[in-house]
Amino acid sequence: MGPDWKFRMTWLRGAALAIVTPGALLVHAYGTAADFTIIQKNSTFSVHQITIKVGDRITFVNADSANHNVYSETKGSEFEIVQRPGRSDTVRFSQPGTVEIECAIHPDMRLEVQVRP
Repeated sequence: MGPDWKFRMTWLRGAALAIVTPGALLVHAYGTAADFTIIQKNSTFSVHQITIKVGDRITFVNADSANHNVYSETKGSEFEIVQRPGRSDTVRFSQPGTVEIECAIHPDMRLEVQVRP
């Protein structure tokens, strides 16, 4: 081997890292769950529709002076939370599909969650 073999090995190692690193970053970016916050104020949800991915979490925050009963009867995504003012609760969504969320105390409060694979 000539004196420039170290240069070639260093360059090859750098090239390999340049190829592997972007893929590793993509796996990390797509492999983690995201957190979203939905505020309840003036007897309404801060948004009426949201699109998330399977595994993502939504934290429901009661910023109202009234109690709320946030629930879903969507098959596979059922939950029920009774929230006093100031309380926050987090729900993880584990199945793709459309999840309808309502408040049993305030029937006009509705939220549609689109859960993508």
